[in-house]
Amino acid sequence: MIPRMEAEMMPLNKPRIRRGFLAWSLAVACSLSGAGILSAQTAAPTPAAGISKEPQPTPSGALPIDLPYALRLVNASNPTIAIARERVREAYARQQQANVLWVPNLWFGGNPDNLTLVPAFYHHDGQIQNSRGQILNTSKTEVALIAGTGLNFSIADAYFAPRVARNLTAAEQARARVVTYNVQLDVALTYLELLRVYGALAVVNEILAKAEIMLRDANTAERAGMNKTTADANRARTEVELRRKERLDWEGQAAVVSARLAQLLLLDPSVDLVPADAKVLPLVIVPEDQSLDDLLAIGLMSRPELAESRALVAAALARWRQERTRPLLPTLQMAYYGAQFGGGTPGVHNYGGRDDFLAQATWELKNGGLGNLFQARATRSQYNEANLHVTEVQAQVAAEVVAAAKLVRKRQLALHNAEEAVRQAEEMWTRLAKASFGMAVPAAKYDPLEPILAEQALHNARMQYLDSVIDYNREQFRLFWAMGQPPLSALPRATAVPVQEPVEPPPSVPGQR
Repeated sequence: MIPRMEAEMMPLNKPRIRRGFLAWSLAVACSLSGAGILSAQTAAPTPAAGISKEPQPTPSGALPIDLPYALRLVNASNPTIAIARERVREAYARQQQANVLWVPNLWFGGNPDNLTLVPAFYHHDGQIQNSRGQILNTSKTEVALIAGTGLNFSIADAYFAPRVARNLTAAEQARARVVTYNVQLDVALTYLELLRVYGALAVVNEILAKAEIMLRDANTAERAGMNKTTADANRARTEVELRRKERLDWEGQAAVVSARLAQLLLLDPSVDLVPADAKVLPLVIVPEDQSLDDLLAIGLMSRPELAESRALVAAALARWRQERTRPLLPTLQMAYYGAQFGGGTPGVHNYGGRDDFLAQATWELKNGGLGNLFQARATRSQYNEANLHVTEVQAQVAAEVVAAAKLVRKRQLALHNAEEAVRQAEEMWTRLAKASFGMAVPAAKYDPLEPILAEQALHNARMQYLDSVIDYNREQFRLFWAMGQPPLSALPRATAVPVQEPVEPPPSVPGQR
């Protein structure tokens, strides 16, 4: 029977990848909508949560995907996870093999190598020496049809090997969880990066629209002779071209992140993956009221790396005890075979039954006992190394939990500053737009410097706000992972944090400021 943990790591049936999976994805997203993880088709914009993006046409060849589906898909199809699960099966097979060391071997038709018994066929022609030392010249033949059973094992191996194998299986199960959690975290972070890229594209498109408005005003002022300097139109054109170049850079980055996510999900790398989320919102996975001591205790109890290390300690301890007791425990050898035996000189005749039985116990002192002594000392050092590795992993886990928890709190504080910066930048741009950037004043000279500075300030504020939200979500997933929880289990726990200022700007309408 497969152990419970190993059975849990069995790979799911790999789904067929096609556009029809969106119906299933919507069902998953609907089940998680109460926790704040909304898909594009199910999200309803609320004033507290910011302004939802308007539906955008899907690019040719693009495939929308959301985080719940991505995490479930990688759990079923990722080859790295599948390799880790196969290693669990391999370790369990070795454990089963160790459990049957005491079962006798069976053979038929020949002679086992470790016993000196009658061969199945033997012919001798020429001189031979008998038991009294006399040399004879003879020709003889022996034939036997043999079947038998035999047992040859060390009691130390038969007793300790199953314990070693059992602990190694537990270590592989923990290692498989480590690999699964790491790959799931990689998918979550890559998806968040995909959100960042497309959020940045929305920001750049908004800023580009504003830059094009400024270029139009600069050209109008130049034709009317209202420009302050002859370089105003060039300044506005430079800003437009820089924003267009930035948009191309982000589109290239989107292709890179999409290919990376497709690699993790084992999808067609030529398909452009686009996030299906309606908006980018901060997600709270780990409650903020938990103390560092509580988070640290959960991490030390739950991290699979520690479970793996402790299982390796138990395996090293069993090996040490095995080598200490090996000289005291014998190796048992038992064999029985029956045969129809015949022979003669010359020819083959006189067939009849034959039975042989062998039983013995031997004690072996390797190198006069010194070999056993040094082997025991070596396994004791391996046991000490395993214990020290546990201490090392505990320190690493503690550092990761504390660092992630503190980063989450700092990212949360930064969110308020970034949101306020966007609000002030929007207000600055709105006030300048109402004044028509100085063009409404009679006989005034148009100066694009102030609107360009306002546009750049708004661009920087929005980009930093987007980065702050994505970084906050990244650290939330990292903290949940550092506590020893699979990122896939983070989704039902996640709740969206309402924001007053949308992370992504609403789509700009040409001709509007």
